[in-house]
Amino acid sequence: MVQTFKAKANPEKRFFISLITRDIGLADAIVDLTDNSVNAAMKPLRNSFSSSSDFLKLVRKRDASPAVTIKIVFDKSRVSVTDNAAGIDFEAAYNEVFRFGHSEDHHETRDRLSVYGIGMKRALFKIGKKISMISDHKEGGFSLNLDVDSWENDESVPWTFPIAKRPPTPKTGTSIVITELNDEIRGRLSNERFQFELIEKLSKVYSYFMGRVVDITVNGKPVNRTEFEIGENYAHDKFTVGAVDCSITAGIASPTGGVFLAEASGWFVFCNFRTVLYADKTPTTGWGGALPLFQPKHRPFLGIVSFTSASPEELPWTTTKGAINEDNIAWQDAKLRMSAVAKPIIRVLDTRYTSEGTDLQPQALARLSGPVDNVFNATVSERRAFAAVKKEAPRKVRVQYDAKKAEIEKIRNHFGRANMSASEIGRTTFDHFIDNELESR
Repeated sequence: MVQTFKAKANPEKRFFISLITRDIGLADAIVDLTDNSVNAAMKPLRNSFSSSSDFLKLVRKRDASPAVTIKIVFDKSRVSVTDNAAGIDFEAAYNEVFRFGHSEDHHETRDRLSVYGIGMKRALFKIGKKISMISDHKEGGFSLNLDVDSWENDESVPWTFPIAKRPPTPKTGTSIVITELNDEIRGRLSNERFQFELIEKLSKVYSYFMGRVVDITVNGKPVNRTEFEIGENYAHDKFTVGAVDCSITAGIASPTGGVFLAEASGWFVFCNFRTVLYADKTPTTGWGGALPLFQPKHRPFLGIVSFTSASPEELPWTTTKGAINEDNIAWQDAKLRMSAVAKPIIRVLDTRYTSEGTDLQPQALARLSGPVDNVFNATVSERRAFAAVKKEAPRKVRVQYDAKKAEIEKIRNHFGRANMSASEIGRTTFDHFIDNELESR
């Protein structure tokens, strides 16, 4: 009889931390921490937010002033994210919050923006070595003080985090403070542009939630949401795959200052209305494949793909929630439909540039687009087709004829212009006929 042994297969914490933090940047890590605050703000509404129609309620609700404020503060020595949401109760912290991956019991109480149960922990490890977390809840919260180096060197299993109970309190919220920042993080925070980059990312990622569910500030500066508007003449399709609802909308964007900007055109992809792809013009969304390569003439194009589900792990986003899982079934179905929805708009935009110039003027494009509407309203419309522009009859006709060189020279001598071109002579003689033979009648 062959004797068998149980070879060690437990993960090394040092390797584990390096693995999960390698492919996420600082801005995305802070956004991951912000996700926890947005989830907490959504928790009282969680059971009402499963479909696109449910999410649209906040767009149409006039008194949807946010009750939750998220404050992000950082300098070269610390990063903190605090909110005044409902907080995390002790039982949730003890059983679920610090797991690397969700348990089966989490199925019924999952958050709308929490997918794999790894984001917060990965963000904490990415940023620094000392972590302080306090969460107050009406049923009792918790506190955590974690020294990452000490935890990393502790080989005991199962893995645990040291938390303490906090008493129930009517004043709720969560505070995360990270110090002893990792070297690369201090370098990023030393760059004066990082604050601008973070504000811009938050504005795009939470365009739906800000001003409706939460308000966000970065070092005291308010983050304004990015607005998305589309002309009422748009194409729309929708379908359901398993637990995922998907809507696809394409039309003409609302110009900024009368100009269609490249950074505001392309495909925008939302998962539970959190922005995953912003103004994408790559093969991921079909450009250069089922659709032509994106060119300046396509800048008026605006496409929106919205996935919603009460089971966020079914949505086609990656663990960082900043890219698409292209193997996801819902995404594969959506990508096929996206090109069909987009092509009528692309065909119209392609006619704007021909061998004879621009056929469709900006004013005509505005008339074709129609009054603007919020894109979130468009995501729950019924199926509809894009009403293509009817090409107007050309207003000009090219006039060409042959003339004897001797007669052309007589006309040049008449005007005293030896270098007068043939086209100028044609235009002058044509105008002379209009002025003297037609206008005089």
